[in-house]
Amino acid sequence: MHVLEVILILVATAAGIASFSWIAWTRRLKHVWPKRGEIKIINKAGLWPGIAEVVFQTKVIANRPVTGLFHLLIFYGFVSFGAKSVTHALNGLLGLEHPIPMGPLDYLIDVFSVLVLAGVVFMAIRRYSVMKNQLTHMLESGIVLALIGTLMITYILERPWGGDLGLVGPAAKVNWWVHFLILCGFPSLIAYGKHFHLIVGPINVVLKHMVEVPSDRLVPGSDLDMGGDDATDADFEKELARVGMPNGVSDFSFHTLFDPAACIECGRCNDACPSAGAGLKPRDHFVLAFRDPATNSEKLQELAPPDIVATCTQCRACDTVCPVGNRPSKAGLELRGRMTAEGVYPPRALKEGGAGPVSASGNIFAADPSDRARFIEDSNIPYFNPEEHELLFVLGCQGGYSPDVRPVVVATARLLEAAGVKYGVLEDETCWGEGVLHGGGIMEEWPFYKEERVDSLSEALGGKNERTILTICPHCRDNIGVQLSAAAQQQGKAPFTGMRSHVNYLLELVNQGKLQVDARAEDMAVHHPCKTIHHDEQGDFDALLKTAGVTGHTAGNSPEIPRCCGGGGGGFLWDSPAKVNKNRFEQLMAEAKQKTIVTGCPGCHRMLAVAKDEETKLADVATVLHDRLRAPVDAK
Repeated sequence: MHVLEVILILVATAAGIASFSWIAWTRRLKHVWPKRGEIKIINKAGLWPGIAEVVFQTKVIANRPVTGLFHLLIFYGFVSFGAKSVTHALNGLLGLEHPIPMGPLDYLIDVFSVLVLAGVVFMAIRRYSVMKNQLTHMLESGIVLALIGTLMITYILERPWGGDLGLVGPAAKVNWWVHFLILCGFPSLIAYGKHFHLIVGPINVVLKHMVEVPSDRLVPGSDLDMGGDDATDADFEKELARVGMPNGVSDFSFHTLFDPAACIECGRCNDACPSAGAGLKPRDHFVLAFRDPATNSEKLQELAPPDIVATCTQCRACDTVCPVGNRPSKAGLELRGRMTAEGVYPPRALKEGGAGPVSASGNIFAADPSDRARFIEDSNIPYFNPEEHELLFVLGCQGGYSPDVRPVVVATARLLEAAGVKYGVLEDETCWGEGVLHGGGIMEEWPFYKEERVDSLSEALGGKNERTILTICPHCRDNIGVQLSAAAQQQGKAPFTGMRSHVNYLLELVNQGKLQVDARAEDMAVHHPCKTIHHDEQGDFDALLKTAGVTGHTAGNSPEIPRCCGGGGGGFLWDSPAKVNKNRFEQLMAEAKQKTIVTGCPGCHRMLAVAKDEETKLADVATVLHDRLRAPVDAK
């Protein structure tokens, strides 16, 4: 009889392993595995922070502490019962009457069994009452919760409570088989549905920390190569296919295809999205839309309509709140690039507001360059001479042409002079392309566009691309420092490694004692630009305000979670239906309750200026410092 039981145990075990492996491979990993070579570890130091995030489940608990705590209990119950499951199988193979003792670990698992059972009850009540209209896969989740609960109950029934040795005889045998069969079948259910995140999620969290550092991201498709003079139409079509999506979902990158396997479908990214009012759902449009590798291009456009995709501001709030390391905004950026190559993106309003003016005039305002020249002359700002100046000051479209932003340029120039920094600006400066590139719309023009700007900038720097380049615009900083630097390397030139934001650079001057300000107490609402947060410079931003004596009041959990003005991802180029800037202004007024808003990005300045009331004033960290400037300090 025992021999037959052993055979049944081995057959059930083999069937469970085979079923899990087949489902996991065919449904989740087969189309991802060939792309594994795209994983580039650029931050080995991220291993331990990634492991710490998994161990302490910090993102799971953040923002939803009660729910997160119960998820934490279930996660550790899942982990701790791994060893117990092995002894449970051995118990049956050896035909033992009582469970194999594991010493103190038994008592720890006893505690977890009760806590996990409580967590299952809580999650079931929450899922089918409070969150029944927000969560997905209700039947599957119900089955999973029921199976977890049954595992806990069957474990509890076999344990010695109050001196009793638990179930014995036929009841114990039935209890053992119920527990064991669930163990054999549970992995297959996990592989089939959304609960695969229990296995993939921890891997994804660690990868997130190791494959990115604080910075901008390369725009997919920006390496489009038009070919040489001998390139044929067929060559160009092949290149467009490489950066497009003729085969649908299967054309996308590793991270975009791996994220759906890790997705917990909790909806936190949807809740954090500033464009939710326009219908954007990062979970649905940027993650779950890529779950089925058989989805073709037409179907993908139905799952992620271009008009809705266009409302994404690339603020990365969705990335920040994700508890399993997903980066929906990165998938959204790739989707935009591939849709652009297919000719279905961007929407006409975004294209007319971005690529059109830039192509016609070289700036997003379609303004006459002579207007910029007059501003520079009237403001007594010198032109850059590589033999004389140590720093190139890039104004950007908004710094050069926007009346609202020009005071920030002048304030920054006067601060540089006060610190003894020898600087100059470009005599001729055209749009660096961040808004149109991130928003989509210059795909076919980009190979020529980037080459022209790399050549002109390298020439202006005297061939020394490592020189310091300062800008008040983080959008310009990112496109020069990331997109054009990559383009420069493709051309065999050095990248522009000296890109600096005025936030970080001015703080450096203050810390070096070259720039001195008199602190003057003042309360202001603080809007941290998303790109400042992306580069991990929000601390620098706050330090400058503290130096100036400003007490900042934030709103909406900023800067821990980016709270966008609506200008990112090309948002400042068109009238997006999301109305993110209006929502952000109202949030600042309701929570910060101040009549002056300080920021550090001309895009934010522009978006909030459109949304604000007449009484509210806008300031930049540079204008705040300049207003408190003590006296010039000679450079030593």
